[in-house]
Amino acid sequence: MKHIIITGTSRGIGEALAHQLINKSHHLICISRTANQGIIDRAKEMDCPLDYLKADLTDIREIDPLIKDIFGPIDLDASNEAVYLINNAAMLTPVSPIEMLETEKIIENIHLNLLAPMVITSNYLKLTKHMNVDKRILNISSASAKYILPSQSCYSTSKTGLDSFTKSIDIEQKLATYPAKVAAVYPGMIDTALQSDIRSVSKELFPYVDEFIQLSEEGKLQTPEYTASKLIEILVSDDFGENVIIESIG
Repeated sequence: MKHIIITGTSRGIGEALAHQLINKSHHLICISRTANQGIIDRAKEMDCPLDYLKADLTDIREIDPLIKDIFGPIDLDASNEAVYLINNAAMLTPVSPIEMLETEKIIENIHLNLLAPMVITSNYLKLTKHMNVDKRILNISSASAKYILPSQSCYSTSKTGLDSFTKSIDIEQKLATYPAKVAAVYPGMIDTALQSDIRSVSKELFPYVDEFIQLSEEGKLQTPEYTASKLIEILVSDDFGENVIIESIG
């Protein structure tokens, strides 16, 4: 049995990942603020083991007990083949020059995009440290970590931090008795709610908004389904973890 933990499955890439990973040999653990009934229903139809946990990952203090609850049955299962973690949950907003942002909005962005993956990963590694199974951590990063635009300081900073965190974990895990492989991936520009959010921002707040609108109108955004399929190819590939930062899904 492969246990696969995915955050942010209510919509977008996370939803597409969950749908494509539904399989009798997979135990999916989905985490999002609101439950995705479509995933729940399809998993039931396909006889796929599924646990769906509703959680607000911006509330960092709730993550420790959440992950411990997840690993209760996993820890006791002697037939584990693999335990995978996909840190996908993220938010783009707020999009605005930093001096115009409310403190709470800055905190919320950094909590979800950076602190939540760090705390989840910390718990994951702690609870699987003794497990001699295939362990993989896939962090969904962004080209915004490398290519900086105005009014995206929170998002770019959090994704740059996620890349650095991924590199650090890779170094640490090479010293572990039963190491986990880790990689951060830039998935490209995808037709999700994040893109809708940025297209709704005024030009005064985000000078590049017209370019993002044009990309959408010209049909140049990837679908969540295509993106998810490429991410899964990376996750299950034999050479997963050899490249710690993957800047293109191909």
